[in-house]
Amino acid sequence: MFGLGMSIFFNLILKYFEIPVIIGYIITGILIAYFFHFYGSATLSEIAEFGIVFLMFMIGLEFSFDRLRAMKQEVLLFGILQVVFTSLVFFCLAYFLFGLSSSISLVIGMSFSLSSTAIVLKFFDENKQLASTHGKSVVGILILQDIAVIPILIILALVSNKDLSLGNLLLKTLISGVIVFGLLLLPGKKIASKILKLAAKSKIDEIFMATVLLIVLGSAALSHAFGFSMSLGAFIAGMVISKSRFKYRVESDLSHFRDIFLALFFITVGMQVDLSFLIGNAFGIALLLFFVMTIKTLLLYGILKFFRSNQSALKTALSLAQIGEFSFAIFVSASGAKLFNAPLDSGILNFLQQRGIIEFYAEDIHQFLVIMVVFSMIVTPFILKNLTNIVEYFLRKSIVEERQLEARVEIPLLNHILVVGYGSLGSSVVSELKRRGLDYVAIDRDITKVDMGEKRRDRVIFGDISKKSFLEKFHLDEASSVIITIDDTSMIHVICEGILEIAPNIDIIAKVDSELQEIELKDLNVIGVNAQSEIAGLLVKYATKE
Repeated sequence: MFGLGMSIFFNLILKYFEIPVIIGYIITGILIAYFFHFYGSATLSEIAEFGIVFLMFMIGLEFSFDRLRAMKQEVLLFGILQVVFTSLVFFCLAYFLFGLSSSISLVIGMSFSLSSTAIVLKFFDENKQLASTHGKSVVGILILQDIAVIPILIILALVSNKDLSLGNLLLKTLISGVIVFGLLLLPGKKIASKILKLAAKSKIDEIFMATVLLIVLGSAALSHAFGFSMSLGAFIAGMVISKSRFKYRVESDLSHFRDIFLALFFITVGMQVDLSFLIGNAFGIALLLFFVMTIKTLLLYGILKFFRSNQSALKTALSLAQIGEFSFAIFVSASGAKLFNAPLDSGILNFLQQRGIIEFYAEDIHQFLVIMVVFSMIVTPFILKNLTNIVEYFLRKSIVEERQLEARVEIPLLNHILVVGYGSLGSSVVSELKRRGLDYVAIDRDITKVDMGEKRRDRVIFGDISKKSFLEKFHLDEASSVIITIDDTSMIHVICEGILEIAPNIDIIAKVDSELQEIELKDLNVIGVNAQSEIAGLLVKYATKE
């Protein structure tokens, strides 16, 4: 009761200064731990974890299996590259630079590769950014990170217990995965729909709510029983229900449960902080936290800039710069296995300690890491809130260069066709338009393709059409149609929504790869063309209404 009252008091003050309520919950937990010497308990932490469970379930409601398959690049490619490279870089820094043992360095590398599902997805969900290009990249990477917790815990088990067999562990995990996914996906979809239908027919709100809770908690418990995270099971359950008629009712009923348990979760996060230790090591913690978040941002930006625009890549990297809540589970496993007790034999920390500059002991590492995680979470809402301003500040030079390149080509002002994407298909469409003597302008965000178009004397402009300010330059109210030739399905939706916001009656024709994409675009009154041959001609045919 005291903790609830304290959190309300802090959040009323923070709300006045427009500071995110998450900060108030974490501060409440820190003060409870300090004044009452109550640093949380396993039971309380398990209860609080339901906040992430409900959050992941509701995110799953927004992502059907078909849509998740369309995000395979974000989940598999971006997610795997981020986790592997981040783990490797931080392992090397901890081991070679700071002189920590190989086991501690492994713990640090793997835990620092994770980001906060609870904070980031909550912010993107509340601000309707899940469907944006960087929003889908964020969701895809976070899903992979949630799955990556499983092999991470397996690695920790092998490090802490040399007698365990890798083959047996992998076989057990594989069998468990097949059972969990088989039960949740195959019969789960039909069973969940039938149970919800029966509950809805009862016309009793309490029964419907209890049924929803049974599905969420049952899926989470099944996943946990086989060694997976509860949130992964809840996410799959959300996707199972995502295409049912009950999706919006379920989403509405569970929103309050999600918010209450998330509040409790962040209070327990704050309760893990030793305030005395924090005060004594504040400068070192702040310095290392800045160091860690900067490296994470640069690593992810370096990976994504080959696949996304600079702005989208940097937005995704900044959004995932913090250390996630699942790192606490890694710290608990490592602490129980006595991995934090290894001595400091070399590196910067050993050098400073021998000269009396710092007093730092191996057993302090656990608390140091916990505080870094907590304060990375505290900083994150401020970063997310000012994401656009931060990106524009750091990329102002490239933005100026984009505007200069955009000015190279004169945009026709009447009855022109806009071609989005100048890859192999886009250039074929342009050739067909030129053959027919039609006025056009093409756009691509890859400068090498723009240069190639200029050599061919095609009218190609460099820029990012997902930006409204750039899109307005094309006089869409006077254009005849738009042809979209890019492969990124998430980007197609963003572009279509932006175009229709400016010119709601314009004809848009887009290349699609599946019937699902065609149906989704049809809801936006966009014509999807799905053909393996002569697609350029078909796109032009639809655009010119022949």
